[in-house]
Amino acid sequence: MPTLNPSSSTATGKATRPDHLVLRLMTADDKQEVAGLFAETFKREPLGEYSGVQLSEGMSIAEASIQDPVSFVVEDTKLESPHRLVAFRTSCVYTAEKLAAKRKNVEEHGSSNPVEAILNRMEELWLAKTTVFKSNPEAKVMKFIALGVDSRYEGLGLAKELLNAAMDKAKEMKCDAIMVVASAFATQHLFKNRLGFEEMGSVRYSDFVWKHEGSEERPFETLLQPEFLEVFEKKLTMESA
Repeated sequence: MPTLNPSSSTATGKATRPDHLVLRLMTADDKQEVAGLFAETFKREPLGEYSGVQLSEGMSIAEASIQDPVSFVVEDTKLESPHRLVAFRTSCVYTAEKLAAKRKNVEEHGSSNPVEAILNRMEELWLAKTTVFKSNPEAKVMKFIALGVDSRYEGLGLAKELLNAAMDKAKEMKCDAIMVVASAFATQHLFKNRLGFEEMGSVRYSDFVWKHEGSEERPFETLLQPEFLEVFEKKLTMESA
C-alpha cells in the first residue's frame, strides 16, 4: 500500500508527525476501525454530542467512504493490529447521476434518523445554489464526509495533513468543486475564513423540522451552540486550470 509523506515537516525542518504515523488511502479493510473511531470522535461534534452516536452510524460513514478511492487514514505502526488507525478524513465523489439516485432514495424511504435528515437538508440547500452542474453536467464534486482524530494524537497536525491530502486528491481527480457540511464553530471558521470556501446555506438547529412517519419533530430544539449548521463549497476548476 503506497503511503503519502511518511514524515512531514514544517518550513523550519521540525517534524510535525513521527515516522511511525503513516498517512495512506483508506481501504475496505479499514471499515471497522474507521466506524469505531468515527463513533468515538463524533461525540465531540455538536450533532454527535447532542444526539449520541451509534456504531452503525460509523459503519454507514465507512461504507460511503470506500465507494471512491478518496478517503485517507493515519495508522500508528507501533500499535498492534487491528487497532492501529488513529485518524481519518473520509470523502466521496458526487456526480449529477449519483445525486439524483440519492435524492430518489430519500424521497422514497426518508431518513433513518434526525442527524441523517438534517444532513440531507444541507445537501438540498447546496444543490439549490451550486452552479457546478449547470455549467458542466459531467462535473464531479468531492464531498468531505467526516474527520476524526483520536484524542491521544491531537496536536500533531494530523487533521491538517488529512485535509491537505483530500484537497490534493480532489484536484488530482479533476473534481470541479469540494462540498462540506460543518457542524462546529471551529470547522465553520476554518472553511469560511481560512480555506476560501463559500457558504451555500445554513439551517438553525432549533428550527429544523424532521418529518418522520407522519409526524413532525424538532429534534435539535435545544441545540443552541453553535446556532447554525452550515454547508460550504469551494470551486476547483479555476485553481487547477
